[in-house]
Amino acid sequence: MTGRSCFTALFLLVFASSAFGQDRPIPPGVPIKEVPPAEKPESVPAGVAGRTYTNPELGFRITFPDEWLIPGDDFEDYLKSQGIDIGLKAPESIGRIDKIQLERALERVRVLVTAYRAVPGSSDNAIVRVAAEDLSTVPQVKDAVDYVDLMRSQFAAAKLPPDLKYSETQAEQLGRNQFAFIDTENNAGKKRMYVTVRRGVALLFTLSYSKPADLVTFRRIMSETEFGIRPQN
Repeated sequence: MTGRSCFTALFLLVFASSAFGQDRPIPPGVPIKEVPPAEKPESVPAGVAGRTYTNPELGFRITFPDEWLIPGDDFEDYLKSQGIDIGLKAPESIGRIDKIQLERALERVRVLVTAYRAVPGSSDNAIVRVAAEDLSTVPQVKDAVDYVDLMRSQFAAAKLPPDLKYSETQAEQLGRNQFAFIDTENNAGKKRMYVTVRRGVALLFTLSYSKPADLVTFRRIMSETEFGIRPQN
């Protein structure tokens, strides 16, 4: 059984910090290049309109609160120009074999959209990252519970932070949708990942947070997320 899928989810839950995959937060004073007005459509992420992200290919639509921020397409390049790399990559702290597996897994994951409750660098921020992973190489994974169970089975074998705590595989009905989920917590903060498997793809909705109110908001966002969106002709 391959562990590539669970290594991707493990990265999002454990190694990707609340600063969007960094070991250190984005410093205060570095302005976020938010989704701009309509006169600059070239910077708007594909599928984003206002605070709503729609993906007809994968059949879902998610809407964030009005006060949240969605970075423009050039946000990562802009931060790189400031000497800040927020790209997904394996951390140096893990073992060589785990790092190789993780790097291979990250080649298969697509980060679809990221939203911040406040400007990066703010204290006690909350970040939602939505990602998708093709499950064609792991036919054993039939549903979201299988996905989370497979991920948890790899926790014991991976080199994890000693302060990390993680929950059992759990399930929750939010709105019309059923999700499997897992919680993690360490000194860097808390995370919850909701998982649903559709059309042979794992959709991963991960919240990094510290305030309980942000989890309440996230659950509301997920309860209002629409699935079954069809591609437009």
